[in-house]
Amino acid sequence: MTPPDRARRWALLILAIYSALVAVVGIMPRPIDRGFTPWIRGQMAYLHGHGLRGWINYEVVEYAAHALAFVPIGILAVVVAGRRLAWLATLVVIGVGVLAEYGPSMLEFGSSPLTLDALLNAVGAAAGAAIGYWAMPGRRET
Repeated sequence: MTPPDRARRWALLILAIYSALVAVVGIMPRPIDRGFTPWIRGQMAYLHGHGLRGWINYEVVEYAAHALAFVPIGILAVVVAGRRLAWLATLVVIGVGVLAEYGPSMLEFGSSPLTLDALLNAVGAAAGAAIGYWAMPGRRET
């Protein structure tokens, strides 16, 4: 059983808008957080002073952002594709996650891809696809 057509259309619209935003961020010639880095580091120092573990630092937050940015894309792609084609949606969003990291450098936008960032994008997309598949109504053996 796939989600109702209306829900799938809304998911497709949200997927298109969110993907466009991720694409804009991906092709920016400079890191998106460059102006916010001192603020983020200051917030991390404040949180460390109030009990946050020391290993949770700016780099961990940046890596988590890579993965978390692609979770919604995975969820929405599976909702749009439906349960029967969820495997294909998963492969597509993993490819999109990797392409988001390597694409700008192939188009000579002045960025240098990092394999770890591409892997984190793919992991986030796959995790989102798994969440979308798990949450989607379908046949379940009782």
